[in-house]
Amino acid sequence: MKRVLLSLIVFSFFVIQLSAQENSEFEVRENKNQINFVIGYTHIPSAFEDGKEEGPVFVLTIGIDYFRELNEKWVLGFVMDLELGDYSLDFNDDQLDRENAFLVGIIAGYELSEHWGVMAGPAIEFEGNKDLFVFRLTTEYKIDLGESWLLLPSFNYDFKEEYSSWNLSVGVGKKF
Repeated sequence: MKRVLLSLIVFSFFVIQLSAQENSEFEVRENKNQINFVIGYTHIPSAFEDGKEEGPVFVLTIGIDYFRELNEKWVLGFVMDLELGDYSLDFNDDQLDRENAFLVGIIAGYELSEHWGVMAGPAIEFEGNKDLFVFRLTTEYKIDLGESWLLLPSFNYDFKEEYSSWNLSVGVGKKF
């Protein structure tokens, strides 16, 4: 948990420093950076809770994302998600306990239209019992709220060793 908090603090400091830089009166503000605060539920197939098989489990997930526009169509980003729950699942013919798994990844995205984009990239899910490599696919719809604020419903699909999970979430983003 200390590793998660330290990562969030360092990332928040980095974003605050970027947004605190003042533009001179001759510079044009381009709003190529975006930070998102995200909340949603992650679907875990065939999980165990409290020692009994529950089938699918939904785990509350929160996250912070940072994206930088490379051009009109491409973005590059950094995502951090934290699952706020404990569960177990079958993994390589054994039981794997998961407790507050923390995902960190680098995502490249392509804007299919002004409001809709797709993203993909590698990530690592850190957890005390076993860290997992993840490949994430995402689609996101951007709803402009005005003054560089966005509402961001999204769907994530995470390919992991031995199992996959999906997530429905909504985020609030700020372009700067």
